[in-house]
Amino acid sequence: MKKLSILLAAMSLSTMAATAQNKVGEFSLKPMIGINVSDITTNEDVTYKSKVGFTGGVEAEYGVTPWLGVSLGALYSQQGAKYEASILERDVNEIGQPLLMYIKMNGKVKVDYINMPLLANFYIYKGLALKTGVQVGFNVHDKLDLIGLIAVGADLTSDVYNVIDLSTGVPSTQFGGLQASSTDICKSVDFGIPVGISYEYKNITLDARYYFGLTNMNDVEDTEVMHNRVLSITLGYKFKL
Repeated sequence: MKKLSILLAAMSLSTMAATAQNKVGEFSLKPMIGINVSDITTNEDVTYKSKVGFTGGVEAEYGVTPWLGVSLGALYSQQGAKYEASILERDVNEIGQPLLMYIKMNGKVKVDYINMPLLANFYIYKGLALKTGVQVGFNVHDKLDLIGLIAVGADLTSDVYNVIDLSTGVPSTQFGGLQASSTDICKSVDFGIPVGISYEYKNITLDARYYFGLTNMNDVEDTEVMHNRVLSITLGYKFKL
């Protein structure tokens, strides 16, 4: 009886797997659109926060076995992160008096990629698949926007600064402003590992993936090491070819 139960369970799982995916040798094409929730990890004292962006493109899949499909995609992806940083530095002026400089910055790193994920799709139940593989991203545009405040002075009492205008040496009651914008700050190619899960119902596919970037995306020398982290949620429609 025990052996019969095991055999029936195996046959049941085999039947479910056989109806859960592309047929062997069949191609399919899946246009898809969705959103990214992207972030950046770093080795520096900077706080990055997630930003939301658009993603969309197309993936082609080939049925290798009754439970395995291989797919290759081309997806436009808006990535990056918001960040905050504060720096307090102690120094001396030209006549040896102690100085304090406080810089507080916030801004946004924006990077647009054309991502090409190569995935193995493991169909484990009716319409349900687990996936992993490798991904190469080609940077098509990047931008860094900075907005900040600078205070320089000889006193620091709580959060009150004796602010001095650096150009004139005259005391001021206001923070000095800092605003900057630059491009070409990220490397042209990003490489990493995506993992995900998808569910298909009547050719409509809901897909969720998380991407672990392995490449240091920062292209500025002698600065922080930065890696992409992206959660993508997309909705697609699969056409059998």
